[in-house]
Amino acid sequence: MRPDFEACGQEFVRGSKDIYSHYVYTGTVRGVLQSAEASLITVEGCRALCGTGTGYYPWKDSSNSITTWVLPVIGLIVQAPFESNQAWQTILLLARWIGSPIAVLSYILWNIKVTGKCALMVDMATKYNEYPDSDSEFSIMRDSLYILAIMNQYSVTPGVPPVEAERLLRLALFSNLLHLPASRDDPASLVKRRTDLASNLREDRKKGVVPVFVSFLWFVFSLGLTIDLAFSDIGTNQTAHNLAIGFLMGWLPILVLASTVYRNLVSADAIRTKLNRLVYEVRCALLDPEILSIYMRDTRTTPEDFSWMHCLGDWDTFPKDLFGRFGGQGRSHWHYGVAHPLLAGIESKFMAGFGRDWLRQGYAARLAIVVGSRNLNGLK
Repeated sequence: MRPDFEACGQEFVRGSKDIYSHYVYTGTVRGVLQSAEASLITVEGCRALCGTGTGYYPWKDSSNSITTWVLPVIGLIVQAPFESNQAWQTILLLARWIGSPIAVLSYILWNIKVTGKCALMVDMATKYNEYPDSDSEFSIMRDSLYILAIMNQYSVTPGVPPVEAERLLRLALFSNLLHLPASRDDPASLVKRRTDLASNLREDRKKGVVPVFVSFLWFVFSLGLTIDLAFSDIGTNQTAHNLAIGFLMGWLPILVLASTVYRNLVSADAIRTKLNRLVYEVRCALLDPEILSIYMRDTRTTPEDFSWMHCLGDWDTFPKDLFGRFGGQGRSHWHYGVAHPLLAGIESKFMAGFGRDWLRQGYAARLAIVVGSRNLNGLK
């Protein structure tokens, strides 16, 4: 039987003295009810007078909660950037998001900050209000840092030598003079390879940020409306429950929006294959004695500068694929990516001394970036 709290409340207050004295609560009251003047009933008395049945909300109130919270939350979850045909990975990702949303959001915001630093370095590479051509040093550096931002979303294959991997990655991203094995006679083959890869990566991005942002605005509007109703009509359980649902799920739209901004590529596996292929081609070029001698002649370097290459030919020590599984959006614990050590090296080695328009001396800047400091910490 559905309990009628109003009727049993009247029976408790206006009933016989035996009922009141038997069920009145005389203990210590804490919290918001400490200053209440009304008589309080014990749990035993509530069960005896009001019953133990279930009281359901009327359909009018239930439908209000469904349209205000349930449907928008489902819409946000559906628009989350899940991976196609990866059911088990999707289940694990949802479990991680629900189990530790603050930790996941911190990983995402950290990687967004690293991506923003890549964009800042590109902006600082030229003069203010200057728009270089598509074949300029600025455009080439923009493609390199954009590819680095995408690489930052993947985890490095376990067991890869960290220092050697960082040096290899510096050559793959920032060298303009290395010939690739497929086009030995073209000195700009690596530049064209990075330009094509950056163009493909930009085309593969899904334009899904705007729909998620609209859903986020609707969620914020619903939360504000519920807060207003809760404090303007104090005492209604249904309004208080709606407010509790809003605060409980308040992290979800921010997490979905941040994860969509951070990474919104069509296929993580296809992008990983393209990135590994670029690094692999540069590795094969360095292992080619003829290409390496031409590169040392063009850059005026010596074999001692490439003494770190001893492990590139050992496929057991240095696996073929530099990047493993996709680790962004909180999929991996303590995922910091590969971009931070490279960006820190660029900033301390060259950019800090030249400031804005630091790429005006393109050859010197690229040489400093590729060589790096002598005490590299390597990729983590």
